[in-house]
Amino acid sequence: MNDYPLPPEIHPPPEKTIQIISTSIVEPAASPPNTTNHHDIEIQFTPFDIQFLPLQYAQRGLLFRNPSPQKPNSPSTIPRLKTTLSRALSIFPPFAGRLAAVQYDDDGTASFSLNCNGAGALVVHAVANGLSAADILHSDDPTSPGVLHSLFSMNGAYGCEGVSKPLLVVQFTQLADGFFMGFTFSHAAADGSSFWHFLSTWSEISRNAAAESVSPQSELILENPVPVIGTWFLDGIEPPIRFPFSFDETVQKPPISLPLPPLLQRIFHFSKDKIAQLKARANSEQTDIGSAKPISSFQSMLAHIWRAVIRNSHGLDPDEEVHCKLLVDFRHRLRPKLPEAYFGNVVLFATATASAGDLAAKGIGFAALKLNETVERQTDGEGRRWVKEWMEKPEVRKLGAMARNSLIVADSPRFEVYGNDFGWGKPVAVRAAGNYSDGKVTVLRGKEEGSVDVQICLVDATMKGIGNDSEFMEFVG
Repeated sequence: MNDYPLPPEIHPPPEKTIQIISTSIVEPAASPPNTTNHHDIEIQFTPFDIQFLPLQYAQRGLLFRNPSPQKPNSPSTIPRLKTTLSRALSIFPPFAGRLAAVQYDDDGTASFSLNCNGAGALVVHAVANGLSAADILHSDDPTSPGVLHSLFSMNGAYGCEGVSKPLLVVQFTQLADGFFMGFTFSHAAADGSSFWHFLSTWSEISRNAAAESVSPQSELILENPVPVIGTWFLDGIEPPIRFPFSFDETVQKPPISLPLPPLLQRIFHFSKDKIAQLKARANSEQTDIGSAKPISSFQSMLAHIWRAVIRNSHGLDPDEEVHCKLLVDFRHRLRPKLPEAYFGNVVLFATATASAGDLAAKGIGFAALKLNETVERQTDGEGRRWVKEWMEKPEVRKLGAMARNSLIVADSPRFEVYGNDFGWGKPVAVRAAGNYSDGKVTVLRGKEEGSVDVQICLVDATMKGIGNDSEFMEFVG
């Protein structure tokens, strides 16, 4: 599996055009009383942050239906969102900042930091002509990423471009029967845990206060914890960290010399009952392979997906190594532990490896055990080993360099996405965009309790293959 760039015509069909109504920069409000002022501080980047500089901004979006004809599309909607966003940015100032880079000409290295300078986040107000909630909600059939892509702004920006571009962009798009909020954010500034913490806080502020009653000087009383903002380094590492880096090589789009298969994406829904069946099967097979390790629901579902993709990937030699790379949160794995509310990046890619032949021929228990063992290895010692080795030989790699014969798994069903009510009701769906590559898998909490929506991006032949794979589809729906 390879990293395939999207074709240049990645735009919605002509009958479903996006009209930009306005764009504006929202700066953080003054810090609320009795809170720590993190404005103007500089956060030095750690190796956890640096690894995301050559990756494109992350994109997540929430779909809402209109609760009434007036509320979400009223003239006060955008001002209200801006006012409450300003309050949220005062609590999460990194999202209102910009990156700072220092280039060292003597050895071709660079160092990065994040300045909480209050430069602001970008808000885009748009209208989607001819686009309804159903067009986004009903994603059972494989589709081009084009329509979803158009509901986000600043597409294709790389993490390192945050030196001159906002670290957070919000596109509010009015639909025929609802609206979509697309969030584009620099993964170099925040991981998934930090982003969803921010969004939960912002939605709480918006939900609990009407725009006209929000005063920048009023005290906020929130259920969400205050983020822990600052720079965390392992012992013995002195910032700033210098590493080989070139802006031109990172941002440059490589020329396409050969026609590449188109990418398709599709949402596969796994119900609570189907996941339980997969878990039972994966655990029952542990006895057959001489293992007594308990397999989780997530590992069972992911093993099922991994096997299906490999079964339907053409041109793989049975002896060829294939990988499943998933982001693992180290906040609770480090010793001492970091607070759950720590803002920034504390995630690493953990890689499960098997031969294509073994993965296809052996049962779900085999694949699930590979994932289980990989996750178990992610300890304080493993995190420190990774940092030590990276410091000895620092490098940054694009997604394409990681994607060869790999599933790249992002997000987690543990993130609370459906509680983000901005005052017009809870979202009816969550979607992801950006960083498209063959084998990209985004795991999102489903609307029904215990269910999971898995957004998969694959080349045409593989996508059609898993869609016609009865062994895989038996557990979908």
